[in-house]
Order: sequence, then structure tokens, then C-alpha cells
Amino acid sequence: MREYEKRRFRSSDGEHECFCIIMRPDGEPKGIVQISHGMCEYIERYADFMSYLADLGYVVCGNDHLGHGRTARTPDELGYFGSGNEGWKRALSDLHRMTTLIKAEYPGLPLILFGHSMGSFFARAYAVKYGYECAGFIFMGTADAFEADVRAIVKKAVNRMDRLNGYAGMVSGHLQDLGNKVSCTIDGKLDGKEKYIGRAAIALMMRQGEAIQRVKGEKHRSKTLTKLGFGKYNDRIKDPKTNYDWVSRDEAIVKKYAADPFCNYMFTVNGWLNLAGVMWFVSDERWYESFPKDKPTLFMSGLEDPVGSYGKGVRTVFTRLLNKRCNVKLELYEGARHELINELNRAKVYKDAAEFIGETLGK
Repeated sequence: MREYEKRRFRSSDGEHECFCIIMRPDGEPKGIVQISHGMCEYIERYADFMSYLADLGYVVCGNDHLGHGRTARTPDELGYFGSGNEGWKRALSDLHRMTTLIKAEYPGLPLILFGHSMGSFFARAYAVKYGYECAGFIFMGTADAFEADVRAIVKKAVNRMDRLNGYAGMVSGHLQDLGNKVSCTIDGKLDGKEKYIGRAAIALMMRQGEAIQRVKGEKHRSKTLTKLGFGKYNDRIKDPKTNYDWVSRDEAIVKKYAADPFCNYMFTVNGWLNLAGVMWFVSDERWYESFPKDKPTLFMSGLEDPVGSYGKGVRTVFTRLLNKRCNVKLELYEGARHELINELNRAKVYKDAAEFIGETLGK
């Protein structure tokens, strides 16, 4: 694996110095790949993939988001985006600062933005705000809102909110099979029209998080929200050895993830609210309408990835963009779980990503 340069730049929050790494190819570079990492991880976990791309002639870079990795100043800041629910927007601005930094060094070079998991939600938001900076996009391990079946947890969550602040009647309508629509109104976040259950689940996360935050503060690490977000991710795995088996079939990767203090922490209430905020943004019809139709875009997901609802949620996003006449492609991988670049079939994933990057930047 190649050596990489470690740098810092000022975050848009005015308080933090974002940690970033840059890997450079030998000779004249062909383009830039910027990586937006996922939740409860950090950019150095991508070093092997970055080295692979650098060997192919690309400059590869990425930063640790607010509340993640070495951008967090203390363990207490892990999973915390900063005061208020606008932290995801500051993280998005930081991604653009990373773009500006690398383009200042390599003016005129085309750039592809690669986002994984939570980082794919940031990258999808980036596409409609700063899409002019990019020649194309790769969204890996993404989802269509919270695609989990929330029927079983709605009653518990509402009861929990009753105990916290007396709020009841959050969800109206009839929750039927997954994919049915619900009608609900939550602090103006829904307009009374029918929405897909995934958006209802985001609203549930928002309202639940707001209730807990009022009582316990925004830095509280809530088992309730963690269960709402991750509670069923191991359900399809027979005899899981850890809470993180859904991440990859590679047991060495999972073991390392479970032992890593930059990965194995619980998100704060603030973190969950900001995650819900960016997911809400990229699940809105206006996002689909605004997505740049001319930008080549590749979706990559494992068919055993619970984040993408085992392929269904990813297909939903892909199909909706396809129906908007966007330039999108979809690659689904049999048997693969969430972290494709850390999966047993990662050689194939690397190759497919590199081919898309070469085709896109070659144009």
C-alpha cells in the first residue's frame, strides 16, 4: 500500500480542523477521486482502496467528517456533529472545502465523488448543491430512507415518547406490509400527504430523537435510537459472532472493526438527528428533481446489505432517478454485505469501480 499525506483544513464550523489524507499517483494524474466515508468510521479505513486507485493514476483524497476519526478532538465528540441539527450541512460544506483544496493543487482535473453509507447520503446531497464540481458519482451502500420494517417499533417508540414528554398520536394511518404508505404529520415535517414508510421512519427517528434530546441532552448516547437504526441488521445472519457481522463476510475485517475505538462507539442523539436530516433531504422528491441528469452515476450495493434493504432500497433510488432520465447504472453483488470494499469479493468491486471511473473521466 502506498504512503499517504496527512493534512488538516479548517472546518466550516469554525472550531475544528478536519483531518484529511491524500494519495498521489506516480507521474501525471488522470483525475481525482474524493471519498466521503460512512457512519462510525474514518477515511484511513479506505487506504487500501485509495492505493489501488492511485496505482491506476488517480489522485485520491478524503476527510474525516465532523464527529468522526481524527476530526473529533476527544472521544466525547465521536458521533457528535456539533450543537444543533445543522451539523450535516457543515459536514457537507467540509466536503466542498476538501474539493476546493485538492482542485487548487490540480486545476483542471476532473473529479468523481465516491460516497459510502452515510457518506453516500452526504455525497447525494453534494450532487444537488455542488454537482458542478464533479464529473460523476459513485454511491455505495446507500438506501432509500430507513427501509427497515418499522411496524414492530412504532408502538414502543410512541410509548417511549409518551413517557418522555407526553406526546402521542405521532403516526396516523394504517401501517401494513413494508412498502405500504403512511399518512402522518409531525411538527410540519410531513405535509399530510401519503409518504413511503421509509420517510415515516425518518420522521419517527427525528421525533424520537428530539424527545430524548430535550430530556437527556444532545450528547446522550441512546440505546433506543441505536436499536431503531441498527436493531435488525444482523437478522438474516445465522449465528452472528458480533454485533457487526452485517458489515462484511470477512471475519478479520469485522473483528478489527469491533475492536476499533473509532468504529465501535454509539452515535449521540445529535448524530442520529443529523443523520435523519440528511436522509430526509435526499429522500425528498425535490432531490430527485434536482439531481444532475447529465452526470454519470454508479450505484453499488450488496444483496445482503441491510442498509439498502437487501437491494430493494437501492433499486428504488436507482429506478426513481432512471425515471427522471438521469445517467445512472446499478451493480448489485450476490452474497455481499454492507462494506463492499471490505468484502470477500472486493477485488471485483475495486475493478468495477475503477472501470466506471476510467470510462467517466475518459470522456
